[in-house]
Amino acid sequence: MAEPAIRTPDHRLRVFVSSTLVELAAERRAARAAIEQLRLSPVMFESGARPHPAQAVYQAYVAQSDVFVGIYADSYGWVGPGMIVSGLQDELERAAGLPRLLYVKSPAPGRDAALSRMLDEIRARGQTAYKRFTDADELHELILTDLATLLAERFAGPRDGRAVAIPPAPATSLVGRDEDLARIVDDLVSGDRRLVVLTGAGGIGKTRLALAAQERTAPHWRDGVAFVDLSPVTDGRLVPDAIASALGVVGQGHEGPLDALQRALSSRHLLVLLDNVEHVVDAAPALADLLRRTPRLSLLVTSRVSLRIRGEREHRVSALAQPAALRLLVDRVRDVRPGFELTAENASALAELCRRLGGLPLALELAAAWMRLLTPDQMLTQVYERLERPGAFVDLPHRQQTLTGTVSWSYDLLPGSARRLLTRLSVFAAPFTVDGVVAVCGDGADDAVRDLSTLLDSSMVSPVERMDGEGGFQLLEPIRRFAAARRDPADDTLSRLHEHVLDVLRAADTSLGSRELILRRLDSELPNLQVVLEWLARTRHDAGPLLRALGDVWVWLLARGLLRQASGLWQRIEALPHTGSPRDRLARQWLTASRLLNDGDFPAAAEVLDEMIPIGRPIESPARMALLLSARAIVRPHGAHERALAEFAEALLVAEQADDPHVTGYVLSHYGLSLNLDGRAAEAVERHHDALEIADALADQNLRAEAHYDLAMDALVLDNRGSARSHLASAVDGYRDIDHVDGLIRCVGALGTLALHTGDSQLAARLIGAAAAARDAIGLVPWPSVFQLEQRTADAVTEAVAEADLTAMIDVAATSPSSTPWRRQKNCWRRPAANRLGAGRNSLADQPHSTAPAARRTSGVESWQADR
Repeated sequence: MAEPAIRTPDHRLRVFVSSTLVELAAERRAARAAIEQLRLSPVMFESGARPHPAQAVYQAYVAQSDVFVGIYADSYGWVGPGMIVSGLQDELERAAGLPRLLYVKSPAPGRDAALSRMLDEIRARGQTAYKRFTDADELHELILTDLATLLAERFAGPRDGRAVAIPPAPATSLVGRDEDLARIVDDLVSGDRRLVVLTGAGGIGKTRLALAAQERTAPHWRDGVAFVDLSPVTDGRLVPDAIASALGVVGQGHEGPLDALQRALSSRHLLVLLDNVEHVVDAAPALADLLRRTPRLSLLVTSRVSLRIRGEREHRVSALAQPAALRLLVDRVRDVRPGFELTAENASALAELCRRLGGLPLALELAAAWMRLLTPDQMLTQVYERLERPGAFVDLPHRQQTLTGTVSWSYDLLPGSARRLLTRLSVFAAPFTVDGVVAVCGDGADDAVRDLSTLLDSSMVSPVERMDGEGGFQLLEPIRRFAAARRDPADDTLSRLHEHVLDVLRAADTSLGSRELILRRLDSELPNLQVVLEWLARTRHDAGPLLRALGDVWVWLLARGLLRQASGLWQRIEALPHTGSPRDRLARQWLTASRLLNDGDFPAAAEVLDEMIPIGRPIESPARMALLLSARAIVRPHGAHERALAEFAEALLVAEQADDPHVTGYVLSHYGLSLNLDGRAAEAVERHHDALEIADALADQNLRAEAHYDLAMDALVLDNRGSARSHLASAVDGYRDIDHVDGLIRCVGALGTLALHTGDSQLAARLIGAAAAARDAIGLVPWPSVFQLEQRTADAVTEAVAEADLTAMIDVAATSPSSTPWRRQKNCWRRPAANRLGAGRNSLADQPHSTAPAARRTSGVESWQADR
């Protein structure tokens, strides 16, 4: 039954006095007098006849009391039947939830050993302090003073320690955190996790997510939820005081804050959210102690640093993925510009803003606030400048008014060596591995790994999976910019990054094949490669070794379309100094020829190759010469077929003499296609089977897909539709696994040829049109041999289908999302696709071998990486 709100006048605070009866008779009288002098009610066990056992009496007395006073001298007291401690100690332990005032008489030369152990235990626990006295008069004054102080401290506020720190109501909606929220809620209500810690970079949205979790689980906690903001606390030792203050828990007498929290919360089923713990993380042991003392209390913590407490369940809060970041940005812009909508005109600028700000929610909200004045395009041009101006939101903490302030809060908490490492890591533009960290740190590798752990714990570095599937780390873009501004420009970190990228390129040398893992490892390092190219161009350092290493990964460059003239990578290569040895100049020319091949400017590629071949014969490796000869044959138009076949034959001989199976495989692939076009399909099959055997031996997925495509084209010429279908299926699987877009488009064209062989001219028209439209959309030009093979199908289709029907089919192919997975801009497809098929009656020799149409070059897709 609950105590009444209005009490009778005789209801006073009850003070239980625990002591031996005879030994301390005078002291008991002094204690009674002091209690009654304050108009309180003394509760004292006295000897005499009662209808209840002695233990039951004093236990009931203690249970009904408000304050406990213990007085000790020499005797440990009586140990009753079935008891292992005396009544004196049992009374003390049963009063654990009450304010306790303890007094010890001194001197006490005859003190029982058991009482000495009890007092030593009290002192060791540090839960309750006691005072010494010499006689009854001194004790009277001590009790009188201490009780008066206790009344002022203990009973001035809420008596039951119920939470008074009401969680703040979030001002904005939660976006893109459904999965995170579900996991956190599950941990909180499951019962086996009483400490859940949300870690992450500043501005990542930890507090907002924690408040959502607290709100979602509020019905689960019998005694409610509470919120404690620790950002004003500057000393970890004061965290228990801050928690007690927020919860309205007042210490009694000499009671410490942890003792007070234990007394007030020991039976409370309560969730307390501790916000901003990172700068007082040295309070972690105290929090662990609090959880041990209060078995029904749970803590939800936000911190940029993990606490490293046993039983802690850490949830690392990541930046928002691009779709969620875009939703958040649009939602927040609507707050300041009602009616704002995501449109085709502003989508590109908004998406780029999300990318530049790394999906960091605080940065997105600051950017949105400025868009009450600026358009998305205007904001994009001055985003970092605007986000360094305070005042976007007046209700944000000072440290979150700017991006620099947000990052500085964490940076200032780091030790000096970790700060230095952070500035060095700013050179990485892509997720990096531990090996990469060691590479850019040089001699301090061991310390670097230790400091990387510190940065990870501090959420300045985030774990991430790289494109090659390897575990890596990254700096969110705002953190990276902050760290880069503090890196010493005189250090050698960029030079070391250059060496690291060179090592990656050399390890991916084409002699090892073009397996998926190798291609994806290069994909992972592409942004770092671009950083190194910019540094070489800016500093005019020797670029020869890097150019030669790039030339050795030509399969990756071509498969990803990285050497198109409009690509960011090519523009950086072009900016390199035109100096170096003859081999360096040949390396640049080889990349130039590859770029011209990528762009479909075959006559210009032929000019470069014609210049290279005589220069390269005495100084280049046989394998590179085989590539040059093969490339020269590839770019020859159909009218020069005999010369192309002779060059392929020489290239194959040189590749075999060089004992380079990888180059040999690719020469066989292109040689076979040329034989196919020359009407020698049976010989082509032999070459392509040889290429397939090499691909299998090397586990080279790209070469294997090429060989299957080649064999499918051979089978179509030989009218072996079953074989063609099987090889095309294998080619599609291979190209898809390594994200080879051009290869997949070629397969669409080949499927058109297969449809024609099965008598379905309309499907053939749609597929050939879809292949042409896809190339137009992303700026690809088929190589002469592929163009000629597809031209045969185009010729046959134009003979079999009426022109009006053909135009309609092309339009369907160009505008249907189901026709091709590479649809980008349907309006730019129709005319180029129609022109390509409409020209089907003309021979390849009549087609211009110059660059692709301007529409293809300005498609806005700079590289394979951007296209993905």
